Amino acid sequence: MRVVACLLLFMSCCAWGQAPAARPEFEVADVKPNTSGEPLGAGSILPSGQFRAINIPLKEVIKFAYSVRNEAITGAPAWIDSERYDINGKAAPVGLEETFWRSTSAVQVMRFSYNWDDTFRLMVQSFLADRFKLAVHLEKRPMDVLALVAAKNGPKLQKAADSGRPECTRTVGAELRAQAICKNASMADLARALQIVAPGYANREVVDLTGIEGAYDLQLDWVGIQNIDSGGLTMPGALEKQLGLKLEPRKLPVTVVVVDHVERPSEN
Repeated sequence: MRVVACLLLFMSCCAWGQAPAARPEFEVADVKPNTSGEPLGAGSILPSGQFRAINIPLKEVIKFAYSVRNEAITGAPAWIDSERYDINGKAAPVGLEETFWRSTSAVQVMRFSYNWDDTFRLMVQSFLADRFKLAVHLEKRPMDVLALVAAKNGPKLQKAADSGRPECTRTVGAELRAQAICKNASMADLARALQIVAPGYANREVVDLTGIEGAYDLQLDWVGIQNIDSGGLTMPGALEKQLGLKLEPRKLPVTVVVVDHVERPSEN
């Protein structure tokens, strides 16, 4: 009995003593303040594997790193919202085209993909911990969200034509008329995409509650919220008419990033 107890104690000590798996890091990375005064910035990933945040507030980078929305970051000093930075990180080559992780309607054609996200998010987490001394912890808190559900007459979805990677392209034309085309997208992918392609409408976290499995090829056409008086479908209207889905306000537990410590960046 004593031998068993000692063995269990030894195994427990070993388990607790194991170091957590190391997060991936950029091969090289640099950061510098952006004092241009320009109102717009963009974040993208190049085919070469370069991660870019140009004229971006630190809060936006944290949002990307932890895959949360603005309202899900708390405990941070005000300067992470006001001070802007240029960040460049180099990783292994990916994809064939530039993709965006943050943009505005000022970028007429915006392409983004899901299958690179996790690795780049972890690398950005490592970078923030190293250069901004960022320390956070995660909590679940009830928050107002938008639930993606099937509309009254049921979904109108087209199965994906192939099994390629999930990706979306948003195009903004005259009078802020927008179109989003998604390939091989799950309903969870669509929920995430709506927050990127139509942030004025999807102004809360969108949570997939459709219960629909599988991958689909999807197309949405709508008019931007800033120009709804020009006629045309709003994004929620297009979602219901074109895809047979809708957004419902709910209150659900959401992951919140609590900032325990952050500093302005060290010199390159």
